[in-house]
Amino acid sequence: MTRANVRSLRELRLTDAPEVGGKAAGLGELFADGANVPDGVVLAAASNGDATDERLDTLVQATAALGHGPFAVRSSGIAEDGAQQSLAGMFDSVLNVSSADIPTAADRVLRSASAARIAPGDAAQDRRMAVIVQRMVAPVAAGVALTADPLSGDRQTCVVTAVRGLGERLVAGAAAGDEWEVRAGRAVARRQPEGAIDARQAAAVAGEARRIADARGRPQDVEWAIDGGGALWILQARPMTGLPPAVSWDAPAPGAYTRQLRMGEWIGEPVTPLFESWLLTPMEERMHELLRQMIGQVAPRPYHVILNGWYFYSINFLSGRAMLRSLPGMLSHLIRDPRTLGGVLPATVRHSFPITERQWRGEVQPRYRAAIERATSEVERIPVDGLPALVDELGRLAGEYFLWIAALGGAAYKMEINLAGFYRRHLAPTLGGSHLTLLAGLPVSMEGNEQAIASLDWWHPPVASRAAAQGPTHERVVRAREGAEQAAEAVLASRPRLLATFRRTLADAQHLVPIREEQVAELTIAWPVMRRAVVRMGEALVARKVIRQADDIFFLTRDEVLSALGSDGVSMAIDVRPRRQLREQQAKLVPPLMVGRISPMVQRMWDSYPKMLGAVRSPTAIVVGSPASAGRASGVVRVIRGPAEFDQLQDGEVLVAPLTAPAWTPLFHRAAAVVTDVGSPAAHASIIAREFGIPAVVGCGDATARLRTGMRVTVDGGTGNVELA
Repeated sequence: MTRANVRSLRELRLTDAPEVGGKAAGLGELFADGANVPDGVVLAAASNGDATDERLDTLVQATAALGHGPFAVRSSGIAEDGAQQSLAGMFDSVLNVSSADIPTAADRVLRSASAARIAPGDAAQDRRMAVIVQRMVAPVAAGVALTADPLSGDRQTCVVTAVRGLGERLVAGAAAGDEWEVRAGRAVARRQPEGAIDARQAAAVAGEARRIADARGRPQDVEWAIDGGGALWILQARPMTGLPPAVSWDAPAPGAYTRQLRMGEWIGEPVTPLFESWLLTPMEERMHELLRQMIGQVAPRPYHVILNGWYFYSINFLSGRAMLRSLPGMLSHLIRDPRTLGGVLPATVRHSFPITERQWRGEVQPRYRAAIERATSEVERIPVDGLPALVDELGRLAGEYFLWIAALGGAAYKMEINLAGFYRRHLAPTLGGSHLTLLAGLPVSMEGNEQAIASLDWWHPPVASRAAAQGPTHERVVRAREGAEQAAEAVLASRPRLLATFRRTLADAQHLVPIREEQVAELTIAWPVMRRAVVRMGEALVARKVIRQADDIFFLTRDEVLSALGSDGVSMAIDVRPRRQLREQQAKLVPPLMVGRISPMVQRMWDSYPKMLGAVRSPTAIVVGSPASAGRASGVVRVIRGPAEFDQLQDGEVLVAPLTAPAWTPLFHRAAAVVTDVGSPAAHASIIAREFGIPAVVGCGDATARLRTGMRVTVDGGTGNVELA
């Protein structure tokens, strides 16, 4: 045995990986790249992996040049840290090792290769192991920097996680750690349970990790540490594996667009081409046409954008330029009909919503019901060439109906802001808690439709509606609400004017909350008949050999369908399989809640809404959103993405979903709490969670990606936080 079996890390390159393993070779490349890496040596892998005394003696002799220690003794498997997979954590590392204990630590590392459980056929079947010995860094903070967001795949974002002291707790999963998002050199804390580093240090770590990734030409997973003197050390770098494809979330049109408003609250997946072109767009057109007629609001086009298959609704009507364009018309309406325009602002909404409700119940609701009843009686008997007109008419009326959901649901949201503000100022100092208890257990209709929808996208077949029994739990929720009302009145008893304001505000808010769910259920009664009309057209296109099966039609556009139906003779066949495959790929993406450029004024206004409703971000939260239903509950996560998985939810589990719609209602009877990617306090998940008295946090953006089935979490529906339990 010669010293040739032990090599300095500084002299290694990736071509040496077959002898010293990917980790050691990677450390050598880091030295070459100019990274600040702890000095060390590596004992090359033996053909049989044996830890002979002679080999270990050679290793000890080589470490003498590194000083007295302590040392870190680490594995470097021949099959470890490849570009296709990372085997981080599979083999042992031993820290704070003295010179005398290096043989024992090295033997332990080598034995871990033999003991590791490796699946048959895995690339790691090659169990040969090299052993790295490095000078030990005594860190005040350590962690991992990922040079691409592992959830969204965004290559422009670096995610830095950190803990105090050694990073082993983080790597082993024993601590969630701080998490920073660094983009264009600007670091923003996502969570800070440990306060291990500040924004300047996070940006410095990300900058060094990005430099390493640029040198290697691909996203990297970089382990780092900061010592007591403030020096940044790089401990390891490996290629990131399993990343989503690199996609752009840059808006294709000026302004800002969100998944968190109006129809966006109903869409938790990539949209199908037919839904976007034949129902979604006409609904928006009709809604904005009526907004202009009723209050003079002029919204700039486009009303939405589609990015990587995902829908984002325009909030450019809030911009200063759009408001100036709308001002003349709105002033005209203010003079002619001030009460209707009062619905725009929380301060005046109580004067407006009774008029809006009367118009909805007296005109819009009967007209919508009658049209659906006619369509239901006609959909099976009219000729196929008459079905497009049927769908067009129902789509136009659905857009009209949706305006009244936006008006009354918006009024409910604004009245809740008023109630929350009153509670925060006049009741919370004495009673604590949240206004949300005052809105729980209200008489929301649970009957629904015979066929309930699981998503706004009509590609999903309706689900047979099942009423969710309320039982004694609901009675407890009602008693708790009534108790909260009595406690509030007692606090205000000596202040009659405030008491009168409270009673009026509470009555208005409690009146409006159930209406939103009533409207939601009623809007969707048009979906089964529209879907049946579309499927009939699909059957006709199958007969013409345009598509292979009837539901392929959902992957065509409206123009393609009308062209194929209107053609005489043979139509061109359309293979939708690539479109289906693309949608499946896009469904795996984690889109942001907002895209585009938003003005600072609108951003401040947008960010203020959750806070108005009681959101208080916890430094230990792994997911944050809007508080939607009061209370705290702990349980095991169950991620449910659609009706096919409904039966997987077990009693007492935390339901985590992209969104919920009427078909999801029976699941609330089993859930301990609800967490959703999209939604507001006026969304289905919020209202039904309040009815069942379970905590809910909505509008989290990426809850279905960050929370995994089997994790145990605590959901705080009063503050909008989800934390590890």
